[in-house]
Parts: sequence; structure tokens; C-alpha cells
Amino acid sequence: MFEFLFKYPVEYFADGKLITALPWWQLALMPLGIATLAFVVLGYFRLQGRTRNNDRIAISLLRGLALGLILFSLSRPLLEVTAQMQQPGVVGVLLDNSISMGLKGPNRKARSDFIRQQFDAESGDLLRDLQQGFDVRLFKFGAETKAISDIDALDFNDGDSDLTRALSFAQASLQGEPLAGLVVISDGALQPDEPLDALLLSLNSSGTPVYSVGLGERRYARDIAISRVRLPDAVLNGSRVMADVAIKQQGYDDQLVELLIEDDSQILHRQQVRLKPGMQSLRIPLATEESGARQLEFHLTIMADEEITANNSRQAMLTVDDRRIRILYYEGEPRFELKFVRRAVADDENLGVTGLIRTADAKYYRVGIESSEELRNGFPITRDELFSYDAIILGSVENSLLSREQQDMIVEFVGERGGGLLMLGGRHAFTEGGHRDSVLHDISPVVMPDRAEPEFKRPIKVQPTDAAWVHPALIIADSSEKSIARWLTLPPLTLVNPIRRVKPGATLLLSSPVNDQDDPYVAMAWHRYGRGKVIAFPVQNSWLWQMHHEIDLEDQTHELLWRQMLRWLAESVPQQLSLNLSAQKIHAGGVIRLRSEVWQTDFNAHHEAQPRAVLTAPDGGERAIRLQPNPAEPGTYDAELSVTEPGDYLVHVELDEAGQVSRSANTRLLVTRAGDEYFDSEMNETLLRRIADESSGGFFRPQDMGKLVDALDSNPRGSRTLLRLELWDMPVLFLLLVALLCGEWWYRRWRGLA
Repeated sequence: MFEFLFKYPVEYFADGKLITALPWWQLALMPLGIATLAFVVLGYFRLQGRTRNNDRIAISLLRGLALGLILFSLSRPLLEVTAQMQQPGVVGVLLDNSISMGLKGPNRKARSDFIRQQFDAESGDLLRDLQQGFDVRLFKFGAETKAISDIDALDFNDGDSDLTRALSFAQASLQGEPLAGLVVISDGALQPDEPLDALLLSLNSSGTPVYSVGLGERRYARDIAISRVRLPDAVLNGSRVMADVAIKQQGYDDQLVELLIEDDSQILHRQQVRLKPGMQSLRIPLATEESGARQLEFHLTIMADEEITANNSRQAMLTVDDRRIRILYYEGEPRFELKFVRRAVADDENLGVTGLIRTADAKYYRVGIESSEELRNGFPITRDELFSYDAIILGSVENSLLSREQQDMIVEFVGERGGGLLMLGGRHAFTEGGHRDSVLHDISPVVMPDRAEPEFKRPIKVQPTDAAWVHPALIIADSSEKSIARWLTLPPLTLVNPIRRVKPGATLLLSSPVNDQDDPYVAMAWHRYGRGKVIAFPVQNSWLWQMHHEIDLEDQTHELLWRQMLRWLAESVPQQLSLNLSAQKIHAGGVIRLRSEVWQTDFNAHHEAQPRAVLTAPDGGERAIRLQPNPAEPGTYDAELSVTEPGDYLVHVELDEAGQVSRSANTRLLVTRAGDEYFDSEMNETLLRRIADESSGGFFRPQDMGKLVDALDSNPRGSRTLLRLELWDMPVLFLLLVALLCGEWWYRRWRGLA
């Protein structure tokens, strides 16, 4: 009734303000109109005859109000109000354009068929239903996200599908629109490890619900896949590499398949694997005999009834370095250990052990030095000298033989330089050497006892822990099983440093049980400290594994152990110029990040370097990429690289200073058409549901499209606008004018004045 009389809702009058639309010159005439009104009213008071004062007042009031209403309408009154206009809601639809959408289900239909059927411009049922109530905006996402006009822009050939990036792009593109929600149609497979929490918080705070439609099977009925292959980034030539291979299968429990590992068509390893339900991991030792960037191929037997066979093979990259490792061995007293360590690595072209033995006060014996100036003053006293080595072995060196500055440099050598430190046992090592209260205890993986036991001496039978059975430094036979058997037959060694505890985060590798009540003695443990590794090996005569009467003359256990331990300790030590890739296998058109670290000789950050990366294509063509300094990490330089053509590429980084070019080792980059889209390609319902639930949306399957349309809010937030509404023609004004005129006529008749 109010809107009938006043044309507009009561809220408009409560929130708005009354203005007039008359120009200034017309407003100037308003006093004349008011004067005319007053003249008319006063004219009634001059009437003679039967009129009384009460009659004059009543008639003047009625006639004045009527004339006032006419003047009010002639002034063109307006109601100015800020109102929310109702518009058709916008719906953003994100369509997965990745290769995995071409996978077919049990009904022999591809996942992409659903998109083609439902979003065809002429016959798409879902598109038509959405367009009836919404303004529909289409996006495709894969390696990148783009707005599209129709599904003709889809080719389902992207080797990547970044849903986090796609939702962020769509949200930013539709900002300011009356957004009813976002619809994601995808299998949710192969998502990058990017944080999703910030995006979900943004969607929730902006009131943007996401409705996800999951395509594909949640779990294949029959499939075998190499789910993961892990290799170290780089190893020394000749090192034993431990490959971590994860196999995932369903439908083939307890069946035998063959795992084949190849290096450029050369078979490195072949074994039969009995499949277990779900996921199983294998640790496989591999020998490296050729330097350079290697591409290893891992293949599993393809079964005749597998639903997808493209995931039975995986490639992994491995850089085999041929550089020479420099190791400083410092002994505080003459003993046999240095002699046998140097003998163990004598035939290893990649390991060089320089020995420094204190023979008397301020007197040292040097062996394996590269120049007469090397170590002439004993243990290094400058960063440049110490940091020229890749690893340090501290033997029976008492705390007083190292100044506080030298000890601090050792800590920096490990934590900042990224070097390796091996702490051996001895009469002047660990607590017995006074290191319990030194900074070396802070970086040690073991907890040194509070009190020294100088008279302690005990033969121990070393036993490997479960961690040692798969540790690349401690595999001393052709396989893990043979290695375990060999460890159990080695003769005892001598322990003079009774250590029983390792620090939190450290890994116990070798121990020696005492009895059922006491903790075993620690024979070997390690942990990471900063950028480097620290090993504690608190035995004083590992050479017995070479010279004991039970050891055959041709036995190479001692040599193999020391070569592998030193290689593992130092092979990942950063060099002055290095290059790392965010991924070593990408899809064509994908983007990877290059990162180079450039250090000076003392391994302080190089702030003004100008490194460049060089990409070598399979045909030999080269492409240079300039790296830019990372302001957050001094000495670090970054760049992004996109490769459009599949192939096997090599990448290295170069630095030209004073006319001399230094160059990092080659890193291999494999570019494929599909990337890793066929791995973990089941529909990721957990991810799709999480996105829907945390944004107050919903998750649907293809058969539930009617429910999807109903779930979308058809009355979204509209845009606010300033309205000026005409009031002169309100019905209430006309009715009041009629009522006033009729009232005057009735009064005149009643009083006999008509």
C-alpha cells in the first residue's frame, strides 16, 4: 500500500534525501508563487456577507494546502537515494585443459567428453542452464589460465594443471563483478606443491563460493605405477647411488613384475618385485661409472588389462661429477688411522686426503699437500685456507689444540660453507679431549658425556641399525641383503669414548649393544648442521677391518667403507658456482626456475656477479639466460625458463670475471609432451572437496548437474548506484489535492456559501 501511494519502498524514504530539480531561475520565482498564495488566502478574509471568521480560516486553509501541493509538484521534487541494482549474477567456469582429461574410464569415454557435451555452444545442456540465470564467463587452465569465448579454444594438451593459480586468476579477473560463484570442472590431478590456504582464505573472505565437479575415477581398479623415484642431485663418479623407488598398484596383489633400470639403454639393474597392496618402497643401490648428466629410465612390466600404462615408466636425472674432493685430516697424535685411510682412497681419483699430524708442540707432519705453503703453520687460521677443502676429519685432537677462532671457523665451515665434518674417536676426542664444553659439541650429532673417562677402553661388536641398511655410505656389498650379512661378520673394534645418546634429529647408523638394561654405545651417527653434514664415528681403530687376522688379504671392505663414507660426506658440498633446477622434468611449454649460487673464495656471498645460464638443445643449439640477483638471499641469482619443444636438454651456468670463464657442471633437463600428467591421475576428490567446503561451495559428480545449477546463488551482490526518483506524480499527491478541493466544496455547501 505504501509503494502504491508513494511509488517507492519505505526504505528509500528512510535512507534518501529530498532535493528539487528546478533550475536556479525557476527557483527564483518561488517567492512570487508563495506571495500569490498568501494574496489568495488573505483575499478570503475580505469576503463580506454571511461568512464568519471561522469560515474564512477553514476555507483559506483548504485552498492554501491545495495550492501548496500544486507548487510542490511544479518544483519537480526528487528523492536522492543510493540503491543496490539487481543484475544477472556472474559465474566463472574453469575448464581443465590438461592431458589427463583425455584418459578414458570404464565406459570408454574420455573425461574431456563431458566438457565437450555440456559446454557446446549449441547443444550444451549445462551451459544453456547456466546462461538462463547467469552471465557465464569461461576460462581454461593448464600450464596457464586464460579467458576463452567458447570450448573451441580447448585442446586438452597441457602437461600441467595448476588449480591454485587458475582460481587466483579467475578471482582477480572477476573482481568487482556481482560474482555468484566459481565452477571448477577438473580431475584435480597433478597439483603443484603451492600453498592453498591463502587462496581459500581469500575466497572465503570475499564470499566467493567454489563449486567443483570431479571427473574421472577416484581409484583405478587395475593399475601399476611408479609413483616416485628419488635420486641425489649429484654424486661423484664411482659412488654408489641409492635409488628410492615407490610402486603403487591396485588389482595385482602378490603378482610378480620386473623392474628394469637403464642408463641411456645400458641396463644398470634388473629385479623381480612381488607386488604388495597399495604403496611399497624399494631402496636399490646403483653404481655410477660414467660422469656427466645422466638420464635413468625406470620401467615396470605392463599388464594386459591395465587401465593406464603410461605411468609404468619414469625418468630421473642424475648428475655424476668427476671433480676431485679435497679432505683435510687433522690428527693430534701419531697413530695408524690416517695411514690406512689414505691407503683406502689411494686408487680413487676423486678423493684426495691431505694429512696433518701433530708430532710435538708446534711441530707437524704434512702428507698429501699440493704445495710447500699448504698447512705450513698447522691447522688453517683463515677462512680462505680452510674453505678450500670440501671436508674435515678430526681425529684424536684435544680441545686446546684448536683456538676459539679455529673452532668457530669449523662451525662456519659446516654451517655456512656446507662442508662435511667427520669426528673420529680417540684418547683426545669428544669428552676425553675436552670438547664437551666447546662449540664443536654444538655441531656434533651425539651428546657427549658430562664427565670424561680416560681409562675407558672396550672392544665392541658393531651392528648396523635399520637406517644403515639403506644408507649409501654403508652398503658394503652388491645388495642390501649381502651388505647386512657382511656387517654381522666384521671383527670388533676398540671404543675409548663411551657415548650412548644422539641428539634429536640425528640418525644412529652403527651401535654396539651392552646389555638389556643399558643403552648401546654409539658407533656412528650423523645429522645435518646448516648446509653441511656432520658424522660422529667414535672408534679409534677402524683399520682393524683391514688388518685383522679374520680379514682376507683381498678383502676390500675397509677401503670400500672409507671411500663411500668420504664421498657421501663431501659430494654435495656447494661449489663456488652452482646451478639448481626447480624440476628436472617438465612438460613442453612449462616453466622451471633456475637458481645459481655464486660465492667468493672465502665463501662470502658474491653481490655483483653476472652469471648466465646456457641451455643446450638436443640439436646442439644454445640459448643464454641472464640470471637476476635475489635481494632476499645474497649470492643467489634466479631466472625462469620455458621450453616449448620436447627433448633432452643440458643446462649449465657460466661466470665471466677478468676474462676467465668459470662454469658449473651440466644439469640435465627432460622436456616431454605430457610431463607427469599420467602419474597420480586419479580424480583428486580430497582436494576438490576441500576447495568447495572451505569456500562454502559444493562438490558434485557429472550426474548431479541439476543440483549444481540449483546451488548457485541467483541473487548475488549487485552494484550500488545513485538514484534520483521523481516525486511530483506520486498518487498520494493527486489524492490529497482532490481531497482538499472536495473538502472545500463540501464545507461551502454545508455552510450555505456555495
